[in-house]
Amino acid sequence: MRISEAKKCIKELYLHTESVVALISERGIGKTSAYRQCTEELGIGYIGLYAAALEGPDFMGLPDKDREKGITRYLAPQFLPTEQAVKEGLFPERGILVIEEINRVPSDTTSVLYPLLLERRINNHSLAKGWRIGVTMNPDTMNYTVNALDDAMLDRFISIEVTADLDDYIAYSLANNPNDAVLSFLNAYPDMLLVVKGAADNTSLNKTPTPRGWTKIQEIMNNCTLDQKLLRDLVAGIVGPQSASSFFSFLKNQELKMPSTQKLLNQFEEVRPLLMEILESKRLDILSLVIKKVVLAFTLDEAQLNNMNAFVECLPDELQLFFFKYLATRRSDDFDRVTEGMASFERASDKILKMLL
Repeated sequence: MRISEAKKCIKELYLHTESVVALISERGIGKTSAYRQCTEELGIGYIGLYAAALEGPDFMGLPDKDREKGITRYLAPQFLPTEQAVKEGLFPERGILVIEEINRVPSDTTSVLYPLLLERRINNHSLAKGWRIGVTMNPDTMNYTVNALDDAMLDRFISIEVTADLDDYIAYSLANNPNDAVLSFLNAYPDMLLVVKGAADNTSLNKTPTPRGWTKIQEIMNNCTLDQKLLRDLVAGIVGPQSASSFFSFLKNQELKMPSTQKLLNQFEEVRPLLMEILESKRLDILSLVIKKVVLAFTLDEAQLNNMNAFVECLPDELQLFFFKYLATRRSDDFDRVTEGMASFERASDKILKMLL
């Protein structure tokens, strides 16, 4: 399942159930970010716990003697959003508590977590009604040092296996200070977004690309001033020497610049010559990335819609179809408004009908 699809599931399950969601994926795909984004979009709180760094007693809470009644009570740990903690204003009324990498937690600590995961309570302290629990896990393969969870624990989760998806990654990047060089490379070579290591390559000297790694590279290229050698060394330290070599070879051979998205939407005639140059060079990889950027960036301003229409009219038939498909996927609410009166859409619709008949 894609991250965007997993987020829809997390939000629906939060709103309508008390289920514990388990996101499972290779490293660096964005499991934690998915939970964070869900809480931001829902307007609720977020707590992330790396449970492998804690021990069973940390969750059990500090024992406190009640001499009057002759019993021992346990004080709730300060990181749990219990009913009392929410009442005291220590946490928001609603939120998601995420237990990171639960299958790296020692077995004795895992057993302490059972009542929290199964009954939403621990030592008579109940999780606040508006809070849900989520967990993240790496796959149980030779590439990860993990502890196998038993069936009783796994049966309590709704497991969602998340895969890397280039469209999701580009959409995320475009909203978070993107770097055109990185996105152009990944758009041309989508298999480089995530490379899963074989068991024989599982050492620190055999690093491979992940979405998280490419995000670090975008940050460095956008914000740091380094000569080519130092930049190349840093990139190799993030995604590995082979991937770095492929990336810089791509940049060396990339002669065409990418038109500014804002200029395309607001002053299309200024970028038309560059667009025609890209079209003549048949660089479909660059054009498809430009389409994605435009679809994710446009507003319903009349001038922008007119400029976008002029842009689409310049595209060959196959890229026009790609534009409308991407528009329908990413901006479904705006699809009718955008396509209304577009001659290119009418032509594309006629071709689709002929293909179906």
